[in-house]
Amino acid sequence: KQWYQRRVAITAGIPQIPIYKLLEKYNNVSEVEHKTYDATYLRRFEITELPRYLVLSIKRFTENRFFVEKNPTIVNFPVSFDMAEYIDPVVSDKYSSTEYNLLANICHDGKATDGTYSVHLNLTSAGLWFDVQDLHVTKLQPQMITLSESYIQIYERGDVSTYKQQENKME
Repeated sequence: KQWYQRRVAITAGIPQIPIYKLLEKYNNVSEVEHKTYDATYLRRFEITELPRYLVLSIKRFTENRFFVEKNPTIVNFPVSFDMAEYIDPVVSDKYSSTEYNLLANICHDGKATDGTYSVHLNLTSAGLWFDVQDLHVTKLQPQMITLSESYIQIYERGDVSTYKQQENKME
């Protein structure tokens, strides 16, 4: 509980952005400026297929000649979300589900040069979340996950759930 209170107090003054804002880049409408050494281009990105596992990497670190900086912005994300609004309806018709469920959330706490990593793992068969850091494993409340400085997130498409596959094998 103390960790939760401390984390809420810390996040109160840190900029926050919803994950949906980051995903807008892939809606095939928004244009993103892409610079090379000799030109600047406008690009659009489109998701043409839904992968079984969706791995989102949040750019936390920037490096220049002198030092490494960490972006402390909190990315607000749901434990499950629907990708239907980011893909063409023709693409979504290929799949029985466009919903993704969070399996793992890799976080970085501390400074860019000497921070620590931890992983929030979802044991889907039991509906439990765990915080894993080195050899320390502790049970975690689901609402605590969204307060972390996410670095990498791994989502699984709803129609290919590992737990559902294990149930089918038992039958």
